[in-house]
Amino acid sequence: MRTKLGATLGIFLCATATWANAPTDSQRPHLRQATAAIQPVQRPAPATETAAPEAAILASAAVPAPRKAASRQEPAEAAGPDIRPQPRDGLFARWEIPADSLVEVSRQTTRIHFGAEGRPTPRPEHPLAGIELASAMLLVPLTPDSPHPEARPAGFAKLFKRKDRYSAAGAVCEVNAIKGVAIPTVGRPSSGCGIENPVRITEMSGVRLSTPITVDCTTARALNTWVADALKPAVGRKGGGVEKVTVAASYACRTRNNIPGGKLSEHARGHAVDVSGFELENGSKVPLLGNWNSREWGKTMKKLHKAACGPFGTVLGPNADRYHQDHFHFDTARYRSGSYCK
Repeated sequence: MRTKLGATLGIFLCATATWANAPTDSQRPHLRQATAAIQPVQRPAPATETAAPEAAILASAAVPAPRKAASRQEPAEAAGPDIRPQPRDGLFARWEIPADSLVEVSRQTTRIHFGAEGRPTPRPEHPLAGIELASAMLLVPLTPDSPHPEARPAGFAKLFKRKDRYSAAGAVCEVNAIKGVAIPTVGRPSSGCGIENPVRITEMSGVRLSTPITVDCTTARALNTWVADALKPAVGRKGGGVEKVTVAASYACRTRNNIPGGKLSEHARGHAVDVSGFELENGSKVPLLGNWNSREWGKTMKKLHKAACGPFGTVLGPNADRYHQDHFHFDTARYRSGSYCK
């Protein structure tokens, strides 16, 4: 028992001596030495009369001075060497917002105009608000070089009136330019001499006929085309223009050229009309006889003869035979080889 107690005591004494003589580079932790108090970084005070006493008091105390929220008007150097994150400026900063001030509320370009109560003020009134349109127009003086159109002269619209713009009153054959009336069946169409749906025409495209003609609608439309597209443009404004078409014949139950025993003429079917000339607005008469080769009207007559080939199936003139020296024969008979014009 005594031997064990003595051995234990010896081991304890040896461990105590070893711990007391431990080297300074031992891995065991040491007590921290007292360190000097960290001095706060002082920001430069604003150059005002009241800033100096406040800075002196803060410097004497080891307590950092409270930092004011930077404003948008302060330069970037006002932050000094302090690189710590600064509180964000914005709508929730404790600023004293004066009335009618512009405050940027975000990093975008959005700006809100705050009133005395912190609410957006209404937009300013437009300078022309409350002024009537007539009064507002008087604010813009009209100069001689004004782009506003001037009043058109009287009769200006007549210059652009369409040639084919005719009233439907008195029109037949579904063409407004053809004036006349529909009449009952003429003759006996089944026998080859007569018209089943005849019309009596008195005017075409504004040009009167010297005597009404009795034809079918196919022939009436062909003659109207010739008057509008050939006769009126060819004569033009000579003598005031065309006033009347001189008609030699239309429907007649007869043979060709009135030869006994000959074939029935297209006149007997209401498919033909003979034109011997025309009259002008000034009263002048221009007959085909004597003007086919005249210096004044020769070219016009030949144009009228050529222009009829197409609307009509057969066109005969002074060069055809001795029966057509004084008139044009127009009919709507159709041939397989096309129109026959001579």
